[in-house]
Amino acid sequence: MRYLILFVLILNLNGGVFDYFTQKDAINSYKKGNYKEAIEKYKELAKSGDDRARYDLANAYYKAGEYKKAIDEYKKIDTKELKFNSLYNLGNSYAKIKEYKKAIKSYEEALKIKDDKDAKANLELIKKLLEKKKKEQNKKKQNKKQNNKQKNQKNKQQNSNQNQQQKQNNKQQNSTKNQKNKSQKETQKNQNKNNNKNSENNNTKQKDKNKQKEQKQQQKKEQNNTNEKNSSQKERKKEQNSALQKQKQKQNKNKKDKKKEAKAKSIKSVPISDMEERKWRRALEKKGINSLMLELPSKKGVDSENNKPW
Repeated sequence: MRYLILFVLILNLNGGVFDYFTQKDAINSYKKGNYKEAIEKYKELAKSGDDRARYDLANAYYKAGEYKKAIDEYKKIDTKELKFNSLYNLGNSYAKIKEYKKAIKSYEEALKIKDDKDAKANLELIKKLLEKKKKEQNKKKQNKKQNNKQKNQKNKQQNSNQNQQQKQNNKQQNSTKNQKNKSQKETQKNQNKNNNKNSENNNTKQKDKNKQKEQKQQQKKEQNNTNEKNSSQKERKKEQNSALQKQKQKQNKNKKDKKKEAKAKSIKSVPISDMEERKWRRALEKKGINSLMLELPSKKGVDSENNKPW
């Protein structure tokens, strides 16, 4: 692939010193393989509409592997000096993304401008690749058709085999059903006979059970009556016992009251001597308590003068 790297030494009036240094930096980064840096710098230069800067930008995109962006930039170039190289590189870009028909057209347009060996070689190579691609596609289509035919044949065979098996299974099922129906009918007859016998036996058993139930119910009624009588007798006894206990409690209370009265009557007032009386008066006078000690009357009246209750 041919890349046209232009070194602009003469400054244009529109470019200025800034464009010169950015172009120089872009060329240096491109040579060093820093294609991303070169892309950013060539973008600034391409803003002015210069096809040379745009061509260099497309080449940087190509080197960076961004082939679709390179194609967009190559298509914008119209200058005669760069037209052949841009078409040639455009064909290479299409070849990278395997769009062989577009690559062939771009090579053919480039050869119209200039007879070039590399362009012819690439054109023949892409045509061969396109033929191989078509053959591969045709083989894939044929293989798909064959596979579809084989699948259809297999499906037909499977369906026929399934139908035959289904028929055989249906016959076997019908035969087994008939046999089962016969056996079921016979068993049903036997069951009906047994059921009739069992029903008769059950009726006799039911009658016996009913009689036993009636007897049990009568026994329960009698037992309930006896229980009611016993319960009434027990309640009466409880009432009698409670009345007796109340009477005993009253008697005990009366006895206790009588004992208390007897004790109270038996208790006599304890006489205090004159010496004790003096001691008490002195003790009270020391504490500053003026007291007057009087005699306490007894229940029968005041006793003799010697006995002085206070």
